Amino acid sequence: MVGVTRDRYRDLLTPTPGASALGRSASTERYTSSALWGENVLLIDDTWTTGDHAQSASTALKVAGAGSVAVVVLGRHLNIDCGDTATYVGQARLRRFAWELCAIRPWIHV
Repeated sequence: MVGVTRDRYRDLLTPTPGASALGRSASTERYTSSALWGENVLLIDDTWTTGDHAQSASTALKVAGAGSVAVVVLGRHLNIDCGDTATYVGQARLRRFAWELCAIRPWIHV
């Protein structure tokens, strides 16, 4: 997390038990959120393809009472034909996002 926003970071969203069965489509049933009372939220999405998870997350935040929800997408483009990239991408898809982890290799960054 960036130093200036570190103190304001909160993990607000929780995937619902049935989230994985929803596939990649946007759904109001994908996440639940901690209660928000008109607070503005900056949602950071590390999307791979469609942005449907960001839409689902934004909806959950609004339902929980968020004032405004702004989305910043951190997109990635990887050439899976280069070296071991296809293997790393497969492994990365199995891990939950964490700021301190490299998106491709299982390295911890502090």
